Amino acid sequence: MEIINIIMLWLHYLATIVWIGGMAFNILILRPSMTVLDQNQRPNLGNKVLKHFIVFAWVSIAVLILTGISITKPTAFEGSTTYGIILLSKHFVTLIMILIVVWVSFILSKKLSPFAPKPSIIVTLVKTNLSLGILVLLLTAILRGL
Repeated sequence: MEIINIIMLWLHYLATIVWIGGMAFNILILRPSMTVLDQNQRPNLGNKVLKHFIVFAWVSIAVLILTGISITKPTAFEGSTTYGIILLSKHFVTLIMILIVVWVSFILSKKLSPFAPKPSIIVTLVKTNLSLGILVLLLTAILRGL
């Protein structure tokens, strides 16, 4: 049974890396590097990258939910333990991140593309999600220390 727990934890970490790492790459490396492109090409590249990344984000979310259920300690929410409170906070922040992905995915749908906001709003949402993801990592580190 221990091997299953190890695999679940590994998949959980892998999905976290893909989701948060993908956002970090986009904001910290890709977007600043796009200045070498013609201004008219930047939105096309940004949209293409986002469409591909959204698929990986959704797969990561699915893996995080499925593996998270299996690795959560059954006693984590008993009483008002510090562990339970921090774990609940982590899940709440993750839920906000998922809602942002839902919003971005909904905005990017072909049906609503005429109503889509300017790319700067999407960049702000990705930056917000990256910041929340870093907070989730901090909460995870605190949980590991308890």
